[in-house]
Amino acid sequence: MSDTTLSARLRPAVGAVGRVVDALTARVRVTLAVILAGQVLLTAALFFSVEHNGWLTYQGGDQIWLLTSGWLLGQGTIPFALVGWGWPLVTVPFSWITGASSIQLLPLTTGLQVLVLGPVATLAVYDIATRVAGRAAGIWCAAWFVVAPVVVTPLFVDRYRELWTDQILVQFYGLTQLADFPSMVLVLVSAALVLRSLDEGALREAALAGALAGFAVGAKPANSLFLAGPVLAYLVARRWRQGALFAAMLAPATLTLVVWKERGLGTIPALGAGAIHVAASNVPSLPLADSFFDRFPLDLDDWRRNMSNLREFFWSARLAQWAPLAGAIAVARRSLPASALLLGWLLGYVLVKGSSNVSGIENGSFWRLVMPALPAYGLLVASIPLLVPTLARRLGPRLVPPPVRRPGYRPVVAVVVVLAVVPFGAVVAAAPQDGPDQAIDVNGILVPVDADTVTLRTERVGEAQHLTWSDSTTRATTFYKVFRTEGTGADVACQTGGGDRCKLQMIELDTTRERTFVDESPEPGVTYRVGVAANWLDDPEQGDVFVLSPPVTAAP
Repeated sequence: MSDTTLSARLRPAVGAVGRVVDALTARVRVTLAVILAGQVLLTAALFFSVEHNGWLTYQGGDQIWLLTSGWLLGQGTIPFALVGWGWPLVTVPFSWITGASSIQLLPLTTGLQVLVLGPVATLAVYDIATRVAGRAAGIWCAAWFVVAPVVVTPLFVDRYRELWTDQILVQFYGLTQLADFPSMVLVLVSAALVLRSLDEGALREAALAGALAGFAVGAKPANSLFLAGPVLAYLVARRWRQGALFAAMLAPATLTLVVWKERGLGTIPALGAGAIHVAASNVPSLPLADSFFDRFPLDLDDWRRNMSNLREFFWSARLAQWAPLAGAIAVARRSLPASALLLGWLLGYVLVKGSSNVSGIENGSFWRLVMPALPAYGLLVASIPLLVPTLARRLGPRLVPPPVRRPGYRPVVAVVVVLAVVPFGAVVAAAPQDGPDQAIDVNGILVPVDADTVTLRTERVGEAQHLTWSDSTTRATTFYKVFRTEGTGADVACQTGGGDRCKLQMIELDTTRERTFVDESPEPGVTYRVGVAANWLDDPEQGDVFVLSPPVTAAP
């Protein structure tokens, strides 16, 4: 069959596709509304299809430290600052409503992510694709962004699909309280604004992009890996003024992070190792402040391990590895700075995080660590059709980006104040945690001490101590861990070096679903606490304590 005959046969199909594209782009707001509604419905369907306990899906444990930090910050306290300030600061108003319990915050954080941040992310994808290849490409990429994580599920081997669905997809669609999903949205919107700022004189967009990127670094310091994308884009486009303004707008968030770490840890991790001093404790000092290169290692052995596991679990590792490079070529044919932005953004995360010894495809941690870069991957893969010969010529004006509506001066100033000035003021005004009254480290997780959530009482009956307690948690089914000191010893050991890190050093007596416990013959003067725990499987053998009672001395 000759090329002419083939072209003649395909012409009706191409024409039909063109008419559909024209219809969708002519009513772009309606089309986007349908995509966003589908995104929310898909997320709801995912939630009901995976294992969950009330509002609680798979989390991972880090969310407790993050939300405890937010609750403490809302009380004017800087915690032991192992995490960034960004996501805790966002949750501060929620903690004023629900209290210290991360479980009680679930409806609010889930609503924020699914109903607000998720649609914002999709609109940002639309905007990036529109800047590269017009509204038709924007609609295609927005729809692909919504459905791609589900569509690729059958490409994994059977034994991996449950992990992918129950542990990875719930994070990608905003059903957890970890900082990874908000990080993804922040860098995605920043990337969209970077592309807009490449136009002549688009300084306000550059300021907004820098402020959002700074907030992303405040949410997770590892998001500094995203900056490789904007740096390359500004260099390729030779937009020196916009690049300088973008860099300048990173400064307030960076300064906030420095103050947060210095006051919370007593040292600045990026500047070298620091000692954590021990007060009234036999716990050894911890070298928590690693150097920059310790935090961003490049280990080829770990990289090869992850790529080997990708071959084991995915249909075609080579396709997964080379598809975004093909997409980068396709985007470069339309816009070299856009290609540099997407490729730098993607490689910054995949190469550094993918070569970390804590990153593993076999346990799903790889996907969580590179999650902020997955939109860049999706955009590059979705751009591959632009490589089809003659497609660009046939689409013609459909690939022309629409006019850009510039943001006003006052809204830009207001957003910059909220993203840069308010966080710095909140961190400076707060005082480092002093003692164990507000939060305690339980098995490596910072847990709030909150009498409003769990109240413990003791009563002496003969030689025994009868413990009873209340629990106000309503968003998931919980169970309880009963703790006791050894004799009259201290219930915590506190390390000082900024905010105090007080570790629980009590014996775990029992795990129970009841709200009573009898300690048959304790030593006189012992101290008790009860921890409330839950997990997505409602399994008492798993799960972390998310709130702890104040200490109660055995009744005389």
